[in-house]
Amino acid sequence: MEPVISCTGISKSFQRTLVPISFLQDRFLHPLRGAWRVQALKDITFAVEKGEWVGLYGPNGCGKTTLLRILAGLMQPDSGSVDVRGTISSYFDFSAGFHDERSAVENLYFHGLFRGMSSQEIRSIIDDIIAFAGVESHQDLPVKCFSTGMKLRLGFAAATHMKADVYLMDEVLAVGDRAFQIQCLEKLTAMKATGASALLVSHNLQHLKRVCDRVLYLEEGALTHEECVHAVAH
Repeated sequence: MEPVISCTGISKSFQRTLVPISFLQDRFLHPLRGAWRVQALKDITFAVEKGEWVGLYGPNGCGKTTLLRILAGLMQPDSGSVDVRGTISSYFDFSAGFHDERSAVENLYFHGLFRGMSSQEIRSIIDDIIAFAGVESHQDLPVKCFSTGMKLRLGFAAATHMKADVYLMDEVLAVGDRAFQIQCLEKLTAMKATGASALLVSHNLQHLKRVCDRVLYLEEGALTHEECVHAVAH
């Protein structure tokens, strides 16, 4: 069986350049250079099989989100190859693909069209997305009127209600309050039962073990080891 996600030798670095506002401070910290490179990912190789849910765990700043963005096609690696088979639904933050001046309903409609859905398909899920996010009272208001929590809930609901072969999600179980996190976990469990594949990123290991089959450990941009896990009931 061919994997739905395949990464081979992925590396990525970013150039950090001194800027005028912090020039004096950085001049003392880095007296011999005005710019330097930060290695975000180092020779990352792994695969995700069809129907498998894999967690990517590590502390803040270890390269998790960078890797996820490369897999989603939002960023190019410096070296290595990426192959993702099938349709993708991704969740990074609310700002991706949503317009502040448009209503929730309008944003969801445009989001669905962008993903290649028909008008009928979009209309059939909009009410479910709005209800899941709990924003019925604001659905016709511009998104700029939403609280941060409402925006995050709407973004999660949109990403998980639109059918895909592969789901790429960053800190997905950190959205909202405890009650909504439980709701998210139940939704992810239902999605997993459909046979879809997923790569979930988190710095909370227990969240990943609740829904994933396997966890990859990332530290300072490199995969250190992996662990097969059994879903833990909440």
